Amino acid sequence: MTTGKCPKCDKIIASVTLESVTAGALFGKQWNAISYLCPHCQTVLSVQIDPIALKDDLFAELVDRLRG
Repeated sequence: MTTGKCPKCDKIIASVTLESVTAGALFGKQWNAISYLCPHCQTVLSVQIDPIALKDDLFAELVDRLRG
């Protein structure tokens, strides 16, 4: 298994902690997002739009449009 090291605490990361956050532009649309944290020191390693929430939002919008 390939593992990396945390850039802050330098410990090996075998898994990450997920945190639900909101992402968006100033005064613009916001999306549900996921923050990936070091399990040792809680440093943010990465953030991305939550793909499951995005899929659910897209599906709901498509159903609404198809129903008229």
